[in-house]
Amino acid sequence: MEPNLQKILTFFLVFFSLSGHSQEIWNEHFPLPEKGIWGSGDGNTLLFDFEGITSWTLEYENVVLSNADDYAKTVTTSGGRFECRDINGEVVWRSEEIDISDYKNVSIQLIASETGSGDNPETKFLKAFYRVDDGPALLFENNGENAGNWGLDTAHQANLNGEKLQIVVQMNNHYASDKVILDEVVVSGEEKNPVFIEPGDVLISEVLFNPVPDGEDFVEIYNRSEKQIPLNKLYLASRDKELELTQIYALTTEKLFFEPNSYLALTKDTNGVFLWFTIECPGCFLQMEKFPSFNNDEDYVVLLNNELEVIDELSYTEDLHLPVFHDREGISLERISFSTPTNESTNWHSASSLSGYGTPGYKNSQAVDSLAENAAISFEPESFSPNGDGYNDEYLIRFQLEKPGYLCNVSIFDAAGRLITQLAQNSVLGTDEKLVWDGTDENGQVQKLGVYVVLVELYDLNGNITRYKDGVVLTDVLK
Repeated sequence: MEPNLQKILTFFLVFFSLSGHSQEIWNEHFPLPEKGIWGSGDGNTLLFDFEGITSWTLEYENVVLSNADDYAKTVTTSGGRFECRDINGEVVWRSEEIDISDYKNVSIQLIASETGSGDNPETKFLKAFYRVDDGPALLFENNGENAGNWGLDTAHQANLNGEKLQIVVQMNNHYASDKVILDEVVVSGEEKNPVFIEPGDVLISEVLFNPVPDGEDFVEIYNRSEKQIPLNKLYLASRDKELELTQIYALTTEKLFFEPNSYLALTKDTNGVFLWFTIECPGCFLQMEKFPSFNNDEDYVVLLNNELEVIDELSYTEDLHLPVFHDREGISLERISFSTPTNESTNWHSASSLSGYGTPGYKNSQAVDSLAENAAISFEPESFSPNGDGYNDEYLIRFQLEKPGYLCNVSIFDAAGRLITQLAQNSVLGTDEKLVWDGTDENGQVQKLGVYVVLVELYDLNGNITRYKDGVVLTDVLK
């Protein structure tokens, strides 16, 4: 049997033998090659490289490496593993301290294997130990000690409970033609207070699938439940042409929680989002290590729980955008209602112009939680004094609309009918939005004291137009 196939079969045998309620807590698959120690050409100098390694350490004080072919390091073989070859002395591999405080009946499994014909158990071995809560190092109960010609075994230790765990592996191999190998170290356990994420608990709220150049896609989700949801139990994915799930990526491996009734924006790089949108809540972002690639014209956004069960899914096309946007780059698609099914086409709308074409991490500009029965516009105050004293410094126009899809023009004139500024020109409105006039013209020049006329034109794509007019007094000494 090929070594790589043997490794895969052994790993899956262990994985599927776990309890149905058990989940992975920690793993080490050795993805970074050439990390460890090796000899040099002069026969005396020991070389090493541990850059980028944070999850384990290596002790090698009593090791002698005679030449460059002698080593105890990670290699690319079989997708990554840790090997020892012709080392005179014992190395000790130690995992970081693993937090197991939220789990019970914790188990450890690792693959211990060797190649070659050397069979001296004193100089060729792999011994697996564990330490719980800084206690003594104890040998694994199953295949913990492997020596001589043992081939391939899975070392396993079950039923551990405590606050923290460390794995300790002693390795030695004096043979130049043999290898002693450590691979696929996995810690699993049962949650003490499991949170079950069901369809509808977390919903897709907003999607940017066609960012500006140098920008990044984002997917916003909303925790509609009353549960504190562990983010490491959620996955983001897409579908291929056969509608099979693809690009399934964990939101995070960290111990983070998604609070009830809150928003979270997911992206590959926050720098590709923050530069282009108004960010009201920087802490409401999660930068994923891997992020699905979504097409600009049509695709699927799929949200999964830790059982890879679909908890929400959006099939989108660019035609869901408002037709007035001929160039859809940098405009997000927002969900209107969490009560309406996700794939109801009328439940999605382009983000408003006034919001900056997207609202990642906070309430959507087109949300319809509490709509007015009819479109309503209010103006306040009757007079304002933009002098920075904190009292009536701005003139506000507020739109409370019964549905998305309205556009507006807003113009300010002086008492003589001269146009001073346009606050909005064919701007797409959100359902609850406001415009602010600070008393300046198009060039930012502060205007004279006096009466000004405000004209608002509200219209939709069906040709319905409503006009509003208000007067406001600009008072006080301006700075």
